[in-house]
Amino acid sequence: MSSDLPVASQGFQARTSTPSLAERFEAEAMPYLQDIYRSAARVVGDASRAEDVCQEVYLQAWKSFDRFQAGTNCKAWLYKILFHCVNHQRRKWFRFPVLKETEEFLEANLVAPEPIPDQLSDGDILNALDRLPADFKAVVLLVDVEEFSYKEAGEILRTPIGTVMSRLSRGRKALKDQLAEVARSYGIGGTERRES
Repeated sequence: MSSDLPVASQGFQARTSTPSLAERFEAEAMPYLQDIYRSAARVVGDASRAEDVCQEVYLQAWKSFDRFQAGTNCKAWLYKILFHCVNHQRRKWFRFPVLKETEEFLEANLVAPEPIPDQLSDGDILNALDRLPADFKAVVLLVDVEEFSYKEAGEILRTPIGTVMSRLSRGRKALKDQLAEVARSYGIGGTERRES
């Protein structure tokens, strides 16, 4: 009978050592919160809406986390939810446009002359990224910024891999053209090569 005690206690230890659903969610999904927010802010272009989208992503992730397969790519799964939520939120935003006439809005949209820098800044790059069409921006963001593979980006966006590659190529070219124009406006790289 004493030989049954270690087996029972080992069985009890095994049951208590498996993490709960909340602990698994905390360990697997929560480390990507800042990445999801940063990407949401880039895609929607507004901090307040990005917070709403981020909250919706994590709410949806929590609701369906019991179906998430442990050991698979949680980051890719969260990004798939992110782009689903962004598309859903966009439909709602286009139905009910919000007009802002506050001082904050006016201050944010008034253009002040800026000094001319010697090189392109992160802000220049992010502004150029924001000006890309939504389909190109999503692919560039996933592949070049978040470093997902073409296949993972295709799965996240529910787009064939060939389309991902095409959009990435065209998005990169558009980004390069925009940045070249910004650089020229700063007087960077404006000198042409002379043939000897």
